[in-house]
Amino acid sequence: MAEGRSMSNPPVIHLDERRASPAPATPKPAPKSTAGRQTKIIGLCVQYCQLLAAMDAGFDADPTSDRRFAAAGNHVRRAARILPKLVGLSPHMVAGAEPLNADELAAKAAVAQALYGFRNGEELEPDERLFMRFFAGEVAGHLTARADEAMEARIAARTA
Repeated sequence: MAEGRSMSNPPVIHLDERRASPAPATPKPAPKSTAGRQTKIIGLCVQYCQLLAAMDAGFDADPTSDRRFAAAGNHVRRAARILPKLVGLSPHMVAGAEPLNADELAAKAAVAQALYGFRNGEELEPDERLFMRFFAGEVAGHLTARADEAMEARIAARTA
């Protein structure tokens, strides 16, 4: 080193201090409209069904007796990660939330029919059971809302 110059040390980052006072967590905002919720729900339902269809296509194409090539994919694990997201977007058990509309219910019904646990008489996995519990509540909520709308329409027709 040249005389008169000293090697400077890089700044020290005190990780313990940063961990002790982390930035406040900001919760994810709920979709502001039912249109935003609809887009997310239908998109996730489509992804779930596509992943299981891709898995099925792989098994159909794998000519080996042990299906080792088709089993190497992770389609089922990726699909299983979608179910908790769908439960998280559910209006069921959220006071004052708009019930699912017909399109959202149709997409979720497709997921219910495609659930991996229903194949070959297998038991449902815990995430699949939770999805089905919420789906049943969502169907009931949708039907109740439609019945309420029909009753209001009948009352309005009588008073008009």
